[in-house]
Amino acid sequence: MTWAPSFCYNRCMISIKELNNAKIYVDLDHLASLIQDLGLSDSAPRNEDGEISLPYGIALICGMPQKSASDDFDVLVDMVPRKYVSRFIMCWDAIEMQVDGDIVLWSEEVGKDQTVKQIRSLAKEIEYYGVK
Repeated sequence: MTWAPSFCYNRCMISIKELNNAKIYVDLDHLASLIQDLGLSDSAPRNEDGEISLPYGIALICGMPQKSASDDFDVLVDMVPRKYVSRFIMCWDAIEMQVDGDIVLWSEEVGKDQTVKQIRSLAKEIEYYGVK
């Protein structure tokens, strides 16, 4: 049975202050470290070298307990424990808003170093500007 969230999430309604209050910057910093350490896969959720895709990394830091053969949002959101689904969505949308596009295509295009740099920058922006 697939769990469907009972809320409608509109990314345009989330503010940097809300991201700060939820401490999403901590998750994003962990995500950047995970990608820095493991590498960025451009073809699979997790490749034979152990590199991970950006969506798969978000699911991992949000408590995904099992491996996934897909890095599709709808598949991953169902694999994240219920209590962390909102964090998963906020992380995904924060990155998507920052890069102004699809996070999978963007991360594949720019590569590991730029992905890590941009996510760390976003985490700092949320941490520091979210308190104002």
